[in-house]
Amino acid sequence: MTQLDGAAVPGQGPQPGGPVGAPQQAGPAPAAYQPTAPAFPAQQAAPAPGAQFGPYDQQGGAGYGYPQAPQQPYGQPAAPPQAGFGQPQAQPQFGQASYGQPYGRPTAPPQAGLGYGYPAQTGAPVTVGPTAPAKQRNPIFVFGAIAGTVLTIGIVIGLVVLFNGPAPHHNSTTGGPDTNTSASGKLGVGWTVPKATGNASDHSTLGEWTTDKLLVRGDATGLTAYNLSDGKQAWTLPAPSGTKAFCSMSPGLNKNNVGGVSFNLGDDDCAGIGGVDATTGKLLFKTGQPLDRKSFDTQVTVSDTTVAAASSALLAGVNISDGKTAWSFKDRGQYCNESAVAGASLVVVSDYCSDGSPKQQLQVLGSGDGKQLGSFTLSGENERVEAIVATKPVVLQISAGSDNDYLQVLDSNFSPTTKIPLKVTGEDKLRPTPYGAPLAKSLVIGNNLYIEVNEGSKTGLRAIDLGSGKTLWTKDAGAEEGVRLVDHTGTDGPTVIAMHGYNKAAQLGTLSATDGSFSPLLSFATKDSFLSFQDEQVLFDSQDNQVLTLPQLPMDSTLTLYTKQ
Repeated sequence: MTQLDGAAVPGQGPQPGGPVGAPQQAGPAPAAYQPTAPAFPAQQAAPAPGAQFGPYDQQGGAGYGYPQAPQQPYGQPAAPPQAGFGQPQAQPQFGQASYGQPYGRPTAPPQAGLGYGYPAQTGAPVTVGPTAPAKQRNPIFVFGAIAGTVLTIGIVIGLVVLFNGPAPHHNSTTGGPDTNTSASGKLGVGWTVPKATGNASDHSTLGEWTTDKLLVRGDATGLTAYNLSDGKQAWTLPAPSGTKAFCSMSPGLNKNNVGGVSFNLGDDDCAGIGGVDATTGKLLFKTGQPLDRKSFDTQVTVSDTTVAAASSALLAGVNISDGKTAWSFKDRGQYCNESAVAGASLVVVSDYCSDGSPKQQLQVLGSGDGKQLGSFTLSGENERVEAIVATKPVVLQISAGSDNDYLQVLDSNFSPTTKIPLKVTGEDKLRPTPYGAPLAKSLVIGNNLYIEVNEGSKTGLRAIDLGSGKTLWTKDAGAEEGVRLVDHTGTDGPTVIAMHGYNKAAQLGTLSATDGSFSPLLSFATKDSFLSFQDEQVLFDSQDNQVLTLPQLPMDSTLTLYTKQ
């Protein structure tokens, strides 16, 4: 086992090198944060009792911009709705899971990294196993990655977040093209932030945070805050001394506007953890040091008191106030292998312990204190958690090998209810995205799952009832290029961008939860709608009719604000 300071956990005997046989609570009043001592990366503070975490072996999913690591053969979360511009952020979570890796078989060798800034397979479960002898309002989304190691810009999905505003009137048609195609206005460019100098791939977006006045954008080189009013730069935070680059950002801020980050400490080891004041750009703490097993795929999520980190080498929470260990995960037995994912206020761990009872279990933990909120036994030998897809209700993606993967819905007690297979005979396998991922291909609103599906040459949206697992409808808004799923904070249907094709303006609108009929809200003055949004994240303030876009690769611009003309 390994601690944040890299030391072995006392009393931990030698182990085999391979397999053998609630919701986040409101925190206290804002603390008087003080940075820790600058002697980075060592952290001398002793962890809390029982602060064992690990041992963790490397898994195929990689951190942002870093090479993927080989997997150790395996032995056998709810956040509140997103707020509008200038409001505190709820915290979604991240990561594209890998599919169908059977336990007990070696994985492929490491794949070449894409370089700083290229999103890798974020959110893939952290596979952990026994070590060798003697030896973790505007909404925010961390950019998830396309499965695999090649960034295919053509399939990047823009994400739009709909804030408070009047509910639109829905067209009541139930099939065929929607006839209500008029929008209430057009959007033109208000201001633009020019692209960064140098290679665009070095500045690929890791994520963003927002306060009442600022949007904070992150890439491997650093964090930069921009005024929402005019797009001017407010502050910058480069990768701090003792680090090589930023690896990831938490997908949101806590009530004190603090976000979590992870750092590359060198040699592609993202074992550094930090907290950042998004209002001032001040680094509140940094902790961690290079580990024996590199932390390639560190994920971070923030509560009001802690930054929780999950990776192939560590799984723990760190106090924001002093950078000391708040909690750390402890194996159920001596011979265990785990997979772990983090999302919003939850950390979900699935394990196989040859000396445990039951041998295979899934645990749901609170990210703030690491306490168990619920647990249940996984039924299949090859089952493990892949991603947190939603948190209200909790929907988990479970890998079961080959085409047996499924979605598992949990009730308020974190007990399993509906199981929804991802592969249906005669259809392409459904590819849900983790909760809060900006490459949004799935979204849960109320008791419905909305997920993008291929409909011939264009993309449609399917609604699935989480109670029964049955399909309700599949629609494409009658758009020539189909629709792009976007986020929505209301209780009705999802928001989409209707892509009307070359030399035609895209439309932002909603699909009825009842029948999928399309109701347009606004049109973009820019033509060629497909190219306009294929690689952009989009934030929509319906009160002020403003749209903010963030290209994943800033090849033409870094940020653009559109206002109603």
